[in-house]
Amino acid sequence: MLGSFSLTKIEPKSNPSKNISAREVNIMQKFSAKNRKTAIFWHMKGKFHQKHGFTMIEIMVVIVVLGVIAGIGAPKLLGYTERVKEKADMMKLYYLRDALNRALIESEVALYQSDFVTKGDKANDNLKKLKDKLKDQYGLDLFVYELRPDFYTNIQENHSTINSGSEMSKIVGTSGVWYDALRDAGFDGVADILADRNKGGNNYKKDTDTYYSVEYKQGSATYYRTYPKKQLFMSNLLNHGKGAGLDKITKQKGNNTNYRLTLRVQWTGGNESSHSVEVALLPAQAKIRDNGTKKGGALMSDNGVCFSTYGDIGCAAFEY
Repeated sequence: MLGSFSLTKIEPKSNPSKNISAREVNIMQKFSAKNRKTAIFWHMKGKFHQKHGFTMIEIMVVIVVLGVIAGIGAPKLLGYTERVKEKADMMKLYYLRDALNRALIESEVALYQSDFVTKGDKANDNLKKLKDKLKDQYGLDLFVYELRPDFYTNIQENHSTINSGSEMSKIVGTSGVWYDALRDAGFDGVADILADRNKGGNNYKKDTDTYYSVEYKQGSATYYRTYPKKQLFMSNLLNHGKGAGLDKITKQKGNNTNYRLTLRVQWTGGNESSHSVEVALLPAQAKIRDNGTKKGGALMSDNGVCFSTYGDIGCAAFEY
C-alpha cells in the first residue's frame, strides 16, 4: 500500500558491551523512521553530556601555569601600585607649592611676612638669610624628614647631618603664610611640630591634637620622635626609607640606620621676579636646582617618580 511501511522487529540484546539497552530498543520500535532518528539524536546527546573529572596530571599542569603567570604578573602589579602611591605623595609637594603661590598672588612679599623676619633684634639678618636661601641653588630648608625602617618617621626643625645651623624652619611660626600653607597642603601635623620644637623646652615632648611624640633611648641619651597623626605620605619609600636614592645616603656621619631628607623651597629658577616657588624633597647637600646647569638632585624612586615640582629636570643630577 502506498505510503505504508513495516518495522522489522529488533530483538533486545543483553550484551552489556552494547550502548543501547533493551528498554531503549523497545522505545525506538514505536517510532517512525523520522522519529527514530530524533530518538537516536537525544540518546547520543545524553552520551556526550556525561560528566568527566580531571586527571591529577592535568590539575598539576594548570597549577604550574598559574604559578608562572603569578610570578610574572605580581611584581609588576605591586610595582604599579607603589608607583601610584608615590605619585600621590608627589601631589602633596604640588599642594604646598600652590598654597605658597596663592599667597604670592595676594602679595608679592607674602613670604617675607613672618615674625622671624619682622620682629626681634635679628629680624633684618633673618630677612636677608631668608631672601638668600630662596634664591640659593640649595633652596630654603623648611624641615627635616627622618625615616627608619624599624621605627616611626620623625619631623625635625634641623639636624646637624643635613642642615647644620639652619634656623629657617622658624619662619613657620604659629600662624601666618608659611604655617597656613603647610596646613592647607595636608602638612598640618608638620606645622604644629615645627612650631612647638622652635619654642624650645618640653613643648614637643607630648602628644597633641595633630601629632604624636614618642620617647626612645639610645645609650644614655633620651630622644623624642615627633610625627603627624594624619599619615603624611602613602608610599613604602617615604614611610620606611627603602629605595634607590635613600640606600645611598644612609651613612651620614657614621649613622646607617636613619634616612634623612629635607623639604626645600626655591624661587622658580632661583629668580625672585618669577613670583612663584618650587618645592622638592632632597638629601643632604643636594641642589634643588643648579642655577647654572638648570638641574636638580631631588629624590627619585625606583619607579621613576621625581619628588620635585620642577618635574624630571629636578632629578636630572641624581647623584648622591
